[in-house]
Amino acid sequence: MKTFILPFLFLLTFVVSCSTNDNLEALEKNVASYDVYVAGMDNYKACYWKNNIKTDLVSPDSTFATKIIVENNETHVLGKTRTNFNGSYYYWKNNIRQNLGQYLGVPAGQYYQILDMAIDNTDNYFIGYYDTLSPVATEKYAFCIWKNGVKTVLNTSDDIIYTNSKLSVFNHQSYVSATIRVGATFQSGYYINSVFHAVPDISWVGNFAQTSAGINFLYIKNQNYYSRQLSTNTETLVDSNVNPNLSFGKIIGETTSNDQYVIGSVFLNNYYYKNNVQTVFPLDSNYPTIQDMFLLDNNLYLIKQQTTSSASKVYINNVETQSINNTTNLFGSGFNSIFVVAN
Repeated sequence: MKTFILPFLFLLTFVVSCSTNDNLEALEKNVASYDVYVAGMDNYKACYWKNNIKTDLVSPDSTFATKIIVENNETHVLGKTRTNFNGSYYYWKNNIRQNLGQYLGVPAGQYYQILDMAIDNTDNYFIGYYDTLSPVATEKYAFCIWKNGVKTVLNTSDDIIYTNSKLSVFNHQSYVSATIRVGATFQSGYYINSVFHAVPDISWVGNFAQTSAGINFLYIKNQNYYSRQLSTNTETLVDSNVNPNLSFGKIIGETTSNDQYVIGSVFLNNYYYKNNVQTVFPLDSNYPTIQDMFLLDNNLYLIKQQTTSSASKVYINNVETQSINNTTNLFGSGFNSIFVVAN
């Protein structure tokens, strides 16, 4: 019997050992390394962090970074001064600053707002509007998209109606959400390049996200969030939360999955929607605002903030990895945008 058991135990040990090693090797192959970029401000100065290491961006006082995109090993950051009216907007490419008003050719001294940024390989895109000073009332404000500094006017209006517009680029085509003037009326919907597609009965336009099923557009109708799958023109109710936040709704996805997430900073306190199912974030309810979210390889990265002191935290798959606090009650330090790349 002993001569039978010993060879069997040896064989079992060998099989278990090989199996364990194979699993470890498979695990190592499947676990990629990721660089996590977070943009915001620290001590009233615009900056970003790569894997918790801070890079200060040359900027005036009271300037913060609002969006960061990393593509082809190049870092692109959009930011502005904290002034609510007639503030200055900046674009940093690899930490070199451009004054966006000058770069985009906005006449000096004229009121303007830059609303969003997108990057497509080596091309940069911005959307925004400015006061044309035109004596024709319906041409007072020009809503524009700029590609590498070259302007295309999408719409003009006598009122500031473009402030919620968002921008994405998919398959080298620009997608811009907008409320626009058409004759004497207003319509809401989205542009693909310069062609407008109206979506009836919506009161607020959000952003776009691409999943494996296609491109999705987020908006508010009847005081609820809806998403529209643009290739099939199919509309889906995201939630039944009355009066969702009108400024911070965002849809998030990735092309390798059909999962889609929706966040709604401030009013959707401490929860988000995954595939239209309300999901409570399990950590730090005293940081109720989900400020931003990013998906990559089924990993979930997000920023949460406090509503009073605006302290911020970063989480990766529900594990806290980074935090920042304000030394005063004023919002001088915080995280605004997150972007992740595999290296």
